[in-house]
Amino acid sequence: MDTVGIIAGSGQLPLHVLGEALDRGYPVVTIAFSGFTDPDIQGCVDEVFWLKLGQMGKVIEILKSRAVKRVVMAGKIEKSSLMKLWKLRPDRRALEMLSRVRDWRDDTLLAAVAEELLKEEIVVDEITSWAGKLMASRGVMTEKSPSNGQWKDIEFGRTMAQGIGDLDIGQTVVVKNAAVIAVEAIEGTDRAIRRAGELGIQGAVVVKMAKPNQDMRFDVPGVGPFTIDSMTAAGASVLAVEAGKTMMTNCEDMIRKANKAKISIVGIPPAGPVA
Repeated sequence: MDTVGIIAGSGQLPLHVLGEALDRGYPVVTIAFSGFTDPDIQGCVDEVFWLKLGQMGKVIEILKSRAVKRVVMAGKIEKSSLMKLWKLRPDRRALEMLSRVRDWRDDTLLAAVAEELLKEEIVVDEITSWAGKLMASRGVMTEKSPSNGQWKDIEFGRTMAQGIGDLDIGQTVVVKNAAVIAVEAIEGTDRAIRRAGELGIQGAVVVKMAKPNQDMRFDVPGVGPFTIDSMTAAGASVLAVEAGKTMMTNCEDMIRKANKAKISIVGIPPAGPVA
């Protein structure tokens, strides 16, 4: 079988993709980033190369030396980290790539990386093909269902989340009684939820949707147990995510925590009735 490359960001997703690839019998080469990638990945695969963010030329050199023709970009690199120059080590190829991008939006940067890899005949796969078991199902997943008023907030929040997604601001909104309490921006979902909690508004609804033109090769919406921790700290009551396009890492632990905190988790479609 052809060797698969994994470009691993933070969180558990790279470990899941790695496990899926190994279970299918693929040889794997992993590119990891110091300060971001979970160190546990080191013991899961023979070849792990630890680099600094921005070493684009080195990434390509490693992948070509191992005859890698397809890669998966798994895990998140917070965009705020790209603005902390001391965490970066851009090489000549990265600088040339960045000089051509029109802005620093997530999609723009990630598409530029994918284009750079494609120049070397390395294709970036859609991550959903390596993480199908993690995708949210439709319907209520927890013991507690949303109330009638919360279903209305879910529908309202879906419209708002798709609106900010279309502008590439973020994927998540926190709402209550058809009013927006917080909007995810560069800080990420969990910090946006906790920021909403600082206002002291209890029982809010968190809605996370894929962007209307989401590129499923990267930046796929994701939630996990820490999302429930943030909601518990903020006093939020419902989490609604787009079914089929949102990854739920450590799903069993996530639902267990939600049930304990009496939080509802639901998977909703991008259009039509939410319930």
